[in-house]
Amino acid sequence: MKKFNLQLFNGGRSALIRNMIADYMDVDGKFELCGIGFTKLDESPGAKSDSTTYINEVTSSADIIAYETEFPYEFDAIPSQKALYALWKDGRDHHTGEDAQHTYVKVELFNPIGMPSDTVAEYTARQFIVSNEVSDFTGAGGEKISASGTLHAVGDPVFGKFDTVTKKFVAGEFKGRYDEEPQET
Repeated sequence: MKKFNLQLFNGGRSALIRNMIADYMDVDGKFELCGIGFTKLDESPGAKSDSTTYINEVTSSADIIAYETEFPYEFDAIPSQKALYALWKDGRDHHTGEDAQHTYVKVELFNPIGMPSDTVAEYTARQFIVSNEVSDFTGAGGEKISASGTLHAVGDPVFGKFDTVTKKFVAGEFKGRYDEEPQET
């Protein structure tokens, strides 16, 4: 029987805080942090299910058959923030198709691979191609201009690691601190 190594979780009960997941978007060949200006950047996996009730059953059985992942966002318009401004321009310039697509990475800062340092800080990550749907630009007199929209995943995510020092994503199977196999005892 496997027992879980509860020390892996430091015996704590602390929940993740939003700043422990970093979001990066490729802007002109360089990953830029989606941080300052963003007031919301959520993730909705959008699992799709298929239910079937077989002739010898009363209750249906459900299977997850697909995902339609979305990332709803809101931000204050700060033109000096490159990722934010790239999303803004998609709506302003009415980009469509591939012109409205971006490479987007979600980095799990709570799940380091090895020991982070000043030269290497790698974390588990997922890379997506997303299509940017800009919904609204708002702002009354004397208020900040804001934008809202949704990044829609195009295809499946690519799993890998992201180095927050070099800002490079590498695809592959990597285990972070919380992905380690439980110890047999």
